[in-house]
Amino acid sequence: MTSQPLDVIEMNDFVATIKRTSRKGSVGFRLSSGKVVILAPRDIPMSQIRLILESKSHIIIDKLNNKNHPPSQASRVPSTKRAYVSGEKLAYLDSELVLQVSQGGFSTQVVDLHNINVSVPAVNSEWVRNALIRWYKLQAQKHIAQRVSYFAPMVGAWPKAIEIKTYKARWGSCTSKGLVQFNWKIMMAPSAVVDSIVVHELCHLLHMHHGPDFWAQVVRVFPAYQDAKQWLKDEGHHLGLD
Repeated sequence: MTSQPLDVIEMNDFVATIKRTSRKGSVGFRLSSGKVVILAPRDIPMSQIRLILESKSHIIIDKLNNKNHPPSQASRVPSTKRAYVSGEKLAYLDSELVLQVSQGGFSTQVVDLHNINVSVPAVNSEWVRNALIRWYKLQAQKHIAQRVSYFAPMVGAWPKAIEIKTYKARWGSCTSKGLVQFNWKIMMAPSAVVDSIVVHELCHLLHMHHGPDFWAQVVRVFPAYQDAKQWLKDEGHHLGLD
């Protein structure tokens, strides 16, 4: 009998082998001969497993290095102030885009899945920034609409409308009239984090509070919610183009 090949996820500092098990709900990991093995339920998608790895990467790296000092929390996006010039890196869902700036008519497009080209009439940092914000908002409108369509049947609630907003202190919101709103900045987070925010707001369509019934619904639909919440707590302040 031939065994099935195991999935592998490549992180910045280690490679993890995914072993599917019959365990329910939780994802665990173990170190075997210096290798990282992830034990995951069969029904949890790879995007959620990657999110869990990101949220626990400092623990895994610490164990791999056999060090006892507190881990440093590295950011996906440089914390230095942006100049909006060619060569700068921008987070976009599960990838990283390299900014290329040129002079010409207004245009923003992704090339080869690795570079984002921004053309402006004059090479001006504010114009480049505004062009990027418009692009992120457009991508958010498309991507979040798709994720809402995917998760709404699981939650059992459908919004009447979806809006993309700019917030400083929140990632999403839901009104009693069935309107769900999302901060475009979440498009700079891993896709599983975006999914967790979508599920959170959809669950508010059923429960306009943060009581036990609400959280039970969130975790039922998105078991890795706490890992997404921790990621936002650790890295959320880096999201945006301010």
